[in-house]
Amino acid sequence: MTRLRSNLDRRDGMYLKELVMVDFKSFKGEVRIPFGRGFTAITGPNGSGKSNSGDAIQFVLGPKSAKTLRAQNSKDLIFNGGKNSRPAKACAVTLVFANPAMEDGRRRLPLDLDEITMAKRVRLTPAGNVVTQYELNGEESSLKAFHRLLGAANARPDGYNIVLQGDVTSLSKMSSGERRKVLDDVAGVTSYDEEIRKADRQRKQVEEYLERIAMIEQEQQRHLAELSEEKKDAEKALKIREDLLIARARLWRARLAGQEGAIEHQRREVDRNIEEASALEAEVGEAAKHLIQLDDAIAELVKQIQDKLGGGGEALQQEIQRLNVAIETAADRLSDMAERDEAYADTRTRLEGDLEEASSAAAVAATEVEGAEAARAEAEQAHAEAVKEENEVREALEGSNSDVAGLARAVQACEGEIEHARGALANAQSDVDRSATAGELLLEERQKAEEALAGAKMQVAESELQGEEIKAMAAGTDRESLARDLTAAQRKESTLVEEANAVETRLRDVERQLARARTTMESNSGATGLTGGAAAVLQARDAGHLDGIFGTIAELCAPKDEAHSTALSTAIGGGMMSVVVETDEVAAKAIRWLKQNNAGRATFLPLNKINAGRPAGRAVMVARQPGVIGFAHDLLEHDPRIAAAVRFVLRNTLLVDTMATARANMGGVRLITLDGSVADAGGAMTGGSPRRSRISFGGKIQGASEVDRLSKEVERLRMMSEGVAAKVREAREAQADVRRRLGDLANNDAAAKLASWRSAHAAAKAALNKEEGHLANLTARLETFDQEGRRHLALRGQAQQRLSDAIAERDEANQRLQDASPTHLKERLHAAELAKATAEAELQTNEATIRSGKERHALLQGNAEDLRGRLDGLASEAATRATERSRLEASMAENRADLSAKEEERRSHLEEHQGLEDERIRLVDERSALRAASEQKASDARSRRHHAEELRRLLSSSEAQLLEIRSSMVEEGIEESVEDESPLPTVAEGERTVRRLERKIEDIGSVNWRAIDQHAACEERLASLSADHGVLKGRRQDLLDLAEQLDQQRTVRLTQVLSKVNENFKRVYKTLSKGGEGELFLENPDQPFSGGLDMWARPRGKSSRCRLQGLSGGEQSMAALALIFAIQDYDPSPF
Repeated sequence: MTRLRSNLDRRDGMYLKELVMVDFKSFKGEVRIPFGRGFTAITGPNGSGKSNSGDAIQFVLGPKSAKTLRAQNSKDLIFNGGKNSRPAKACAVTLVFANPAMEDGRRRLPLDLDEITMAKRVRLTPAGNVVTQYELNGEESSLKAFHRLLGAANARPDGYNIVLQGDVTSLSKMSSGERRKVLDDVAGVTSYDEEIRKADRQRKQVEEYLERIAMIEQEQQRHLAELSEEKKDAEKALKIREDLLIARARLWRARLAGQEGAIEHQRREVDRNIEEASALEAEVGEAAKHLIQLDDAIAELVKQIQDKLGGGGEALQQEIQRLNVAIETAADRLSDMAERDEAYADTRTRLEGDLEEASSAAAVAATEVEGAEAARAEAEQAHAEAVKEENEVREALEGSNSDVAGLARAVQACEGEIEHARGALANAQSDVDRSATAGELLLEERQKAEEALAGAKMQVAESELQGEEIKAMAAGTDRESLARDLTAAQRKESTLVEEANAVETRLRDVERQLARARTTMESNSGATGLTGGAAAVLQARDAGHLDGIFGTIAELCAPKDEAHSTALSTAIGGGMMSVVVETDEVAAKAIRWLKQNNAGRATFLPLNKINAGRPAGRAVMVARQPGVIGFAHDLLEHDPRIAAAVRFVLRNTLLVDTMATARANMGGVRLITLDGSVADAGGAMTGGSPRRSRISFGGKIQGASEVDRLSKEVERLRMMSEGVAAKVREAREAQADVRRRLGDLANNDAAAKLASWRSAHAAAKAALNKEEGHLANLTARLETFDQEGRRHLALRGQAQQRLSDAIAERDEANQRLQDASPTHLKERLHAAELAKATAEAELQTNEATIRSGKERHALLQGNAEDLRGRLDGLASEAATRATERSRLEASMAENRADLSAKEEERRSHLEEHQGLEDERIRLVDERSALRAASEQKASDARSRRHHAEELRRLLSSSEAQLLEIRSSMVEEGIEESVEDESPLPTVAEGERTVRRLERKIEDIGSVNWRAIDQHAACEERLASLSADHGVLKGRRQDLLDLAEQLDQQRTVRLTQVLSKVNENFKRVYKTLSKGGEGELFLENPDQPFSGGLDMWARPRGKSSRCRLQGLSGGEQSMAALALIFAIQDYDPSPF
């Protein structure tokens, strides 16, 4: 035997220079085989290692597996020692390439070296493992580096530059499709195949997306129709809500305007009452002056009457005068008591109201009040004694002469004026004290508020600094960001679930259609259960549930000539749906699967057990007769691996042209005519009108196309459903991860601190806002009290001036009285007035202290016990006055009786001077009327001032309500005024409008307030889907255009290469066969990749109708070698 090795005789090209083997397979030690230019033959007897030399070259170039080198594994490549030597532990093969520079200066191997060595070593470790090493020029390298270098020189381990045992036979026996794939590899269009498959995968993915989008669009359209009705209700309710908000705002503004109007009215009423009180007090002053004039006139008349009556009449007149003075004094005192009782009633009512509101008292205020009350009691006692002494002196003075009596009455009138002035001053001082106390309290409260505000600002600043530190520590543990991630994952899950539901609905529909189609197909097959079982097995194979299934005979075979289709399908008959499997174990497994899934029955042809046998001698003889086309199995194109199964189903069947030929050769052999008539070996004949076969080559049954289409659609939808379900699981896993991280935050100190800080920071900011609002409120109230205080100070100044004038007038009257009085009475009167003034000053001071304490207590919600003490004191005074009033009333009654007697007596003496008496009586009556009117006016003035005080209290409450209204409006976000607003309604009208709108909302019932947003989101989703649909359609068209472009390019490339290889094949085959003819042609020139590559060869002297299958083995090998050389001539390699 001889092994030939060829290096092309090119002086400027690289070639294999030497092969060095060390302990490789059958070679012990180092063996060197030199190669020269041209052909090198390796010769030797069988078993000498010729094939191993070729294996050594492939070993370095990198075979796909050790089996290619005729070894079970890499260990078998190491010298095993044979019969007499020890096994080696390693082997190595080195290829030495000459790499001379070519004419253009380039080298075939892209290394600037004249000689390149490539070595591969395999060694065994002590544990028996295999270690492989590659070396390039003595340095460590890799198989990829070898392939890159050799690829540049067009030297490949799997190329046809190396022809191994069986390659020639395989090339001659392979199917036309496999032969075309060889040409695909030579033309280099396999890369196009991968690009086209990639484009097809992307196109299918895009079409899947398009289908999913279409299903989602249908669901969204249905949802949009539902949301449209809910949106209408929501819009209607929203309009009512907007009207309600406007109505509430107008109601608040109406309340604000009403409250402001009420406050303005109250202020006007306060001013009016004060003005009227001042006018009445001025009239009372004028009346007092007129009373003095009347007193003087009456005194003058009395003097004239005394002069007329003489000495006795004078005594009577003095007695009458004394009684009148006593009665008037008692009346004045009773009037004063009545005024005090009235004031006491008002004060008691006010204090009782204050007492009800009071809850506690300040200890200091209580002590001050108690001390003041004790001092007041002493001052009252001293004042009473001083008054008593003064009255006695005045009575003595009044009894001395008429001039002194007139001066005494003038002093008494001044005392009354002073009392009125002091009352007015006391009221004014009370107002000032109250304003001052309230102002002080507000100032203290504002200072506290300012301190609290400063503290709140500092707290917020510190909180912000602390927050920056905590945020830095808690980076990545932000609960809000995790919440956003969770929301996004939930939204994604919702979208995917929606897609999954749409896909699942479509899948169920297609599964129902598939079940109906399968039933129809089985009914049409004529072998219910059998055909269905075969189809089920093929589907299980395609789904990956069963391995080792090749397919049915109908699927795996095709007639070489379409004219033979009817005859061949009739010859095979029911065997068309027999399933070819790899082994009997695979067949048993498939049968179990059919039983478990109740999928029907099927016939299996295991290749490891099928034994077709040789053709019978009778059949061989008939095959040579005229009109006999040949054995049926030779007329089918199929994979050589299933040849035994094809022979088994056809056995010795022959195809003949006509029934006449069949009749001439009947007996001992099965004959089939081209029209499908059958002549069995036993002599039976079958024929007639042909029935359309339900099963055709390619595996098609009537209805099978629909089943295949629906099966693929079901599989595609299942894959789509599984893909969407996987994405749903991913979304849910993402949610679970976010939830886990959220759960971990509970144990994360930084996250806990961050959450705690946020809560504290929000509270600090809320406290700051509250303090700012409180301070603004206090500032506004302080400004109001400041204005009130200034007004009260002005009124107090006026009252002080009136008191000063009254005191000056009284002092002047006292001075005149003292000048006209006897010395001893003057001294007693002066001492009594001094004691009275001192007592009054002390009494006034104590009264002021008590009033101040009580007012402070009221403003502070003071001590209830202090108020009760004041009430008890006032009640004591009232009791004292009641006792005194009883005494004075009794005294007045007695004096009036005496006066009546004296008056009667005097009338009897003054009958002739009745005119003077009538004039005196008239003046006395006028004085009485004037005094009564003056007292009424004084009472009215006090009542108006009291009413003004009550209005001031009401004004303070109204102002507080106004602040509350404004605060509520700020909280509600309502502006106090709006430009171009229609006239505001009354508060009652506004409340009716609000109630009416609230009832309208209640009448609408339950409203999906999110319907508007959901409707917009749905429309947006549909628009997005439409946009995505357009983009995907464009992408699909691009992929279709790309696939078409690639297909055109590979077709052009394949056609061009085929043209050149075919020319080489014609030339080489003619040379090898010494005059024979050969040609390569495509089965489907229009669509070359849907068909195979046929090789036609006619040796010299043979008929032109001969086919490759009809040639002898040597002739077929010669044609295969011609094809190999033609390929090498087209794409030569360096060795």
